[in-house]
Amino acid sequence: MARINRRTKTCTMTGLRFPVSQFYRNTNTVDGYHPYSKVADNFRRRLKDTNVTTMDLRELFTNLNTKIA
Repeated sequence: MARINRRTKTCTMTGLRFPVSQFYRNTNTVDGYHPYSKVADNFRRRLKDTNVTTMDLRELFTNLNTKIA
C-alpha cells in the first residue's frame, strides 16, 4: 500500500489540524504518522496512571472545541 504524502494532518484526539512534523512517525499506518499529535499523545501518556481514558480525553477536547467555535 502506498504512503500518502501530506503537509498537515488532523489529530484524532483533539480534532485539530497540525503540520505532520507535530506527529510521531509510525510505519504501521497508511500515512506513516501516529493518529494523535505529539502534544495530545504526551498529555495522554502523563495521565496513564489515572482513571482517565482516551475516550474521556476525546470527549474533553470535543467539548472544548465546540465551546470555542
